[in-house]
Amino acid sequence: MQAINQNPAQPIENLCIGNIIEVDGVTITAELEKSIKDLTRIFEGNTYYIGQFGSIVKIHFGRKILYGYVSRLRMKSDIVELQIGNKGDNDARVIEFNLFGEGEWHEASGNWQLKFERGISSFPLPLQKVYLTPTSELKQIFTSAENSIDLIKIGTYSGTGGTNCFADLNELLGKHTAILGSTGSGKSGAVTVILKSIIDKQKDFASWKPRIVILDPHNEYPIAFKGNSNTYSTDNGSLKLPYWLLNLEELSDLLLGKSEFTATTQKNIIVNPG
Repeated sequence: MQAINQNPAQPIENLCIGNIIEVDGVTITAELEKSIKDLTRIFEGNTYYIGQFGSIVKIHFGRKILYGYVSRLRMKSDIVELQIGNKGDNDARVIEFNLFGEGEWHEASGNWQLKFERGISSFPLPLQKVYLTPTSELKQIFTSAENSIDLIKIGTYSGTGGTNCFADLNELLGKHTAILGSTGSGKSGAVTVILKSIIDKQKDFASWKPRIVILDPHNEYPIAFKGNSNTYSTDNGSLKLPYWLLNLEELSDLLLGKSEFTATTQKNIIVNPG
């Protein structure tokens, strides 16, 4: 983890972007400073985009720092219209973000390290200032659990200078997981990266032998795993499933005709053979 020599716990005024106007649980609304004309700030050679969806902002709260993901940027007049029915001529801009964790800086041998934890134990107050989070601090957040044996690398975080992105195996494989997105957004690529990372985890566990089944009707994955001795591919002519693996609806769709009358008649026979 990268060490920082100067005290990062002190607010950086150049990264201040506004003040909190509403606290609703972990959802925070802040009004941007009127002096902000362009939605960008430059700090230490890096450009930060104000209000960028998914970017991380922070609030200094005593020794603690609260962190949140930006979820919305809109005009204050829109909020006023929803509340009182009169939009008015308010041209102020507000951002909304959701708190997800907090951290505290500690000094050791002249270097500063961030102790970051998920979850919120303290909540900010209206009129507190909101700051952009420097890239160096983002690296500290995202690498706080990097040495855990249960993590797999699945990519890098954008906006952090190439900081590694990890997934917790226990959370990923112990629960139902879905990768959603529109056509062409990279779903298949994401699945490939995750599966390869799971397979490659065997270098850390001698007995690690994952069993992975891919139903690939569009034939997207053979090339991705070609030449990998740990994977086996079969074509659609050699895969056999026992009939008892299917429920009634699936068995009916497989065996019966598609016309409405034929399917209904034959399905009645299967359901009521007597």
